[in-house]
Amino acid sequence: MVVGLGNPGPKYVLTRHNIGRRILEHLEAPPRGVSFLVPESFMNESGIEVVREARYKNIQAEEILVVSDDFELPLGRFRFRLSGSSGGHNGLQSILDAMGTNHVPRFRVGIGPVAENQDPADFVLEKFKRSDERIVKETIIPKAYDAVVDAMSKGIEYAMNKYNNITL
Repeated sequence: MVVGLGNPGPKYVLTRHNIGRRILEHLEAPPRGVSFLVPESFMNESGIEVVREARYKNIQAEEILVVSDDFELPLGRFRFRLSGSSGGHNGLQSILDAMGTNHVPRFRVGIGPVAENQDPADFVLEKFKRSDERIVKETIIPKAYDAVVDAMSKGIEYAMNKYNNITL
């Protein structure tokens, strides 16, 4: 199962925090045998919905790929991980807590950098600058699509080797 994190509602549609949700919404059809979930709950409560869906479909934590934003990574940088901490991402933390494990694969999409004097919580809820939004639509989302399909069809390790050291 692939989970695209973001916040519901028109207020958040084009915010940086919604990049995971936008990537999944861009995917036209899931790879064979893979389901998609775009939680309708707010980011910080997404774990409840993810666990409910995983239990219903008998999906284990290590069979989930969480797609989320990462303000620590520069815009256009990707990072796959098989497990680990949430890195301060509340949506991912909600999923890790609800699943009861840190062994949940994740695909982080860079949305940074945060300005030195800016609160990261405010930064992630802002819309992309017009020039960055163009890059997001034309380059990042299509390339992220390829990365998710590769991860689901060829494995997370394959995707890590192919995408973790590139910046778009």
